[in-house]
Amino acid sequence: MAHMEYNRRDAQAEGLGFGGGGDADNSALMRRTTAPPMTAVQPLLVEPPLPPARSMRSSNQQRQQAVARDALASPEESCVGSELVPCRQVPVHGRPNQLVRFCLRVGYNALLYPYEMAKVLIQLGHEPLQARPFQLRLFQRRPRHFLPSVHRYVQHIQQMDGFTGIYRGLTARLAASIVDYLLGDLLLAVLHFAPYKRGPRQGLGLKELCWNLTRDSLRLATAVAISHPFYVVMVRQIAQFVGRERVYEGLLGSLMTVVQQQGCAGLFAGMVPRLLGEWSVLVVTSVLSHLCRRLLPMSHTQQQYNAVVIQMLASLVAYPLEVTSACMAGAGAPLAACEPPNMPLYNHWVDCLTDLYARGGQSRGAVLFWRTMPRIQLLRHKDALTARTS
Repeated sequence: MAHMEYNRRDAQAEGLGFGGGGDADNSALMRRTTAPPMTAVQPLLVEPPLPPARSMRSSNQQRQQAVARDALASPEESCVGSELVPCRQVPVHGRPNQLVRFCLRVGYNALLYPYEMAKVLIQLGHEPLQARPFQLRLFQRRPRHFLPSVHRYVQHIQQMDGFTGIYRGLTARLAASIVDYLLGDLLLAVLHFAPYKRGPRQGLGLKELCWNLTRDSLRLATAVAISHPFYVVMVRQIAQFVGRERVYEGLLGSLMTVVQQQGCAGLFAGMVPRLLGEWSVLVVTSVLSHLCRRLLPMSHTQQQYNAVVIQMLASLVAYPLEVTSACMAGAGAPLAACEPPNMPLYNHWVDCLTDLYARGGQSRGAVLFWRTMPRIQLLRHKDALTARTS
């Protein structure tokens, strides 16, 4: 007993507990070791070491596999457990909704509508501003007569009609866009004409081109047919600027007036050249874009830019049909801009296109800056100068 009391005092003196409580006694008792039970000793299997080259190759393969797993994992899974290296999630910006894109397009059209109004007046042949001579000494021997730009044209309209006058016909223009958006895919939905689905191992082919071209043609024909009455109303409301008339007021009232004057056929005046012009642009753009995608190595972004450039060039080629459509949309209306001497009377759109080529006005409005005088106006200007000098 005395020996046990001596061992206990020695343990307290060594620092296990200066207060002499039970914690020091329990810790001293827990420090007493017991012999572990005897277990069977299992032989250790030692693998032979790999050669240096093979070990380095295996470590590189493991590292590449780890990188591949991290790349395939989602951003949330790759960030779990990474405490040392911060993981930043890259935001994925998808394409905007179709309704949002349509609203942005409508706002864009409404903002730039004064320039479209000036373009329609130019297509109808109304030039209230006088041309001015201008000469480029390096490229031209004689000065040429250029008409004022579209900005000066819009300023002239604002001076005549005020701020609201530059938005004449905007309601019909927006109505055409809304009807096109809501009912443009109606025929495709009725026919269940879905887009072409390419197989996993199938490349670009002629079948896909024909399928998509047919589908886009039906979509274009439907959109032009249901929106053209509003286009006719827009052109005639803009044409009232020339003679200061008030025949076509309001959207529904203008539609009823056109029906009373020319019947239901008047709502579709000039639809054929407009449809032919837009369809020719669609065919040329689709075919040339398809050939470029098959023959030229381009990325997806380059293909989009290429299609835009092709469409712009095709629109310039088919532009005389657009001028013909604008002239025929106003033909027959009791307006000064649509009657002689401002515009001849046409029985068919082919006669209108032929007369435009004869007068040199097939490209009226194609270029809104540095506009040259049409051939017939240039001849009249020369005749007036000779008469003055004589």
